[in-house]
Amino acid sequence: MDVLKEYLPQGQGFLPHYMFTLSVIAVGNSLQNYITLHFSRRFYNGQFIPNPSLPPKITTVNPEDSTKKLIPATASNTPKDAATMDQVTPLAARLFGTYTLISAIVRLYASFHLDKEPVYMMAMWTYLVALGHFVSEGAVYKTYYLGGPQLMPLFFATTGVAWMIMQKEFYVVA
Repeated sequence: MDVLKEYLPQGQGFLPHYMFTLSVIAVGNSLQNYITLHFSRRFYNGQFIPNPSLPPKITTVNPEDSTKKLIPATASNTPKDAATMDQVTPLAARLFGTYTLISAIVRLYASFHLDKEPVYMMAMWTYLVALGHFVSEGAVYKTYYLGGPQLMPLFFATTGVAWMIMQKEFYVVA
């Protein structure tokens, strides 16, 4: 065990270990996004239909280019025989995997250097961006419904943000 200890963050408190552990988990999550859509589809479980309120295609407007080309499927807007779809595509999964890997690298590096304010702030921003993504996807874009798979990322991002805001003065050396 002492052999592994030298590779772990040596900073005071538990935040460096929290960040290190989440970084290792995030690398695994990133890799799974490149391999399968299964787990991302479990998280982003919202179903969608084409947006009927978009204008028809003309020379200057193509509804296929709209970020609002799909709307959440509900009992009132979806005909019984209509096919619904999710928005998790191989491209979306790879993009999310890449973002997750970048965040993991920043947090991993920061777990060893929390005393440096720019590094601390970059790590905190990774949690803020992740939290903003998860909240907006659920509350604004309706790509998921709150349940088991959604609670863990929301918990980890919220904990990271709150912990880093509250403990900045403890870790950062002026």
